[in-house]
Amino acid sequence: MLFYKYLPIREKDNYFETELLRFTQAGDLNDPFECLPRKPQKGEFTEAIKLITQIISGGSKKFEEYGVEKYNDEYIENTFIQAYQNINNEVGILSLTKSWNNSLMWAHYTNSHKGCCVGFNPDHDFFKDYLSEDTNFARHTKDVTYSDKRVKIPTSLIEPTLAFEPFLTKSTDWEYEKEVRVISTFNLSEKVLEKEPYNIYLFKVPHTAISEIILGVNIDNDAETKIRAFAVEKGINIYKAKISDTKFDMVRE
Repeated sequence: MLFYKYLPIREKDNYFETELLRFTQAGDLNDPFECLPRKPQKGEFTEAIKLITQIISGGSKKFEEYGVEKYNDEYIENTFIQAYQNINNEVGILSLTKSWNNSLMWAHYTNSHKGCCVGFNPDHDFFKDYLSEDTNFARHTKDVTYSDKRVKIPTSLIEPTLAFEPFLTKSTDWEYEKEVRVISTFNLSEKVLEKEPYNIYLFKVPHTAISEIILGVNIDNDAETKIRAFAVEKGINIYKAKISDTKFDMVRE
């Protein structure tokens, strides 16, 4: 099964010319619940602070020495907001899917079927988890989980995968997207475009990772010609989507 990315046709920073794709901040995605665990209760927050205390002191200080009394509701609220802002400043998300023929995603993400859908090889090195020795540079590829409940703030080092839960848990309303996410620190980006309220971080996703391209039903002739030429040059399989004759479905040829 491939990882697919639905793309509109862009005149500037076109992926087929630049190899660059945007990793988007949680705050700039189209779901207001992105990376927002449920607000912690005081007891839950205290457990997280205990854990952090052990780490930063190397076990030399007891939790009580840090003044537990200051962790009131206002402090918890401000820390929660600050943590979300830090996520937006440091980490981006590349949203992919396991489905190429979802009509809603063609409509939403390719400018009403006028773009294309790129299928990537999930075994390519780009999609392998990466962590630098100093842990300052990181990239991870994970499936999204769908739930009716928001996750808690992670409070355990025993299960480090829990740290990804806020990035990887979405409402069941989004289940049709069958999403896979590549999560990366922004310091691995290739190019940064300054913009308000969020900068645009572009990452190099090698063309060698592409297995196939599907053209949209409504793609214009000029764009189709250019992408077909690109596919021929790179030896990439290319198809064109069309409407099923019998069902509310997309097929390709």
